[in-house]
Amino acid sequence: MSDPRLPDGAEPVPGGGSGCDHGQRPWREVAAVARRATQAPFPPLRPDQVFFNVALMPYARHPMVRERGQAARQQLSALRLADYLNKTERVELHIVNRAIEQMLDVSGIASVSRDDLLAIYTDEGFHTWMMERFRRHLQRHTGYVLGQGPSSSVVRVLALCETAPETHRAMSIVAAASVTETLITGTLRQAGACDDVYPPVRVLLSDHASDEMRHQAAFVRFASEWVPSLSAGERAFLDALLPDLMMAFLAPELPAWRDHLCAIGLDAAQADLVIRESTDPLEVGVQMMDAALVPRRLFERLGLSCAEHFAQRVSCWRPP
Repeated sequence: MSDPRLPDGAEPVPGGGSGCDHGQRPWREVAAVARRATQAPFPPLRPDQVFFNVALMPYARHPMVRERGQAARQQLSALRLADYLNKTERVELHIVNRAIEQMLDVSGIASVSRDDLLAIYTDEGFHTWMMERFRRHLQRHTGYVLGQGPSSSVVRVLALCETAPETHRAMSIVAAASVTETLITGTLRQAGACDDVYPPVRVLLSDHASDEMRHQAAFVRFASEWVPSLSAGERAFLDALLPDLMMAFLAPELPAWRDHLCAIGLDAAQADLVIRESTDPLEVGVQMMDAALVPRRLFERLGLSCAEHFAQRVSCWRPP
């Protein structure tokens, strides 16, 4: 299949993703971002299409939103996609690649090689390049602008790392990357898993998810060797930090949803009402537990209690 994300005449640069393919095929032959060679035009955007799976946007199904018609629903989905790309990009550059810089200096890890880590580092830079060009193509072919800005969940995760004791900051960013890199794959797949999603968006998210699955496998292997090597004090610090990291990354970004609803013409009071009536704490809890399945199982297997503490935190979550 041709690649709708690359500029006319552009060839993809090497983007890796070895992860679970260590010792098998070279990462250039595995990574989805490295396999597509030509550029195809974006198809016309149909009125019934969206840019993000509406099943992940409960507020878009509220009667006050539905009465504004499909155009409002489409606009909301574009805003949600823009936020998600911003979140993903900042995870890659400010969390994962910072962590890899630390992981390259950790000795004694046999299952994840230096080549594996550098391939992931290359991938993450390539993904941001890919998304930047995708934004331009989407605007050119659909008229929608995917705005760039900060991600509150990434800000929360980084704040937890930066306020850790100085002796534990390197460990904190590695933990943050281990969590975010094991959480992001499922959301990437779900966000495009709907027939109504504009096809180039589905391709972008699917290819990205394929690479992130390999990254996830590498981080799981790394953590499986790294955590047992930590001192008792370091493990206790990590055990306390991990539930906070998972909550910071997975909790719904309600202020952003409020801004999106105001952007389609609701006033602040209406937007708050839509969010309050659309946000079921039980449903949100189930989604967070499902999203965190891989790290929960990983850290349980490594003898940490953070999964239990995370479940307790999730059960208490309520909209502010």
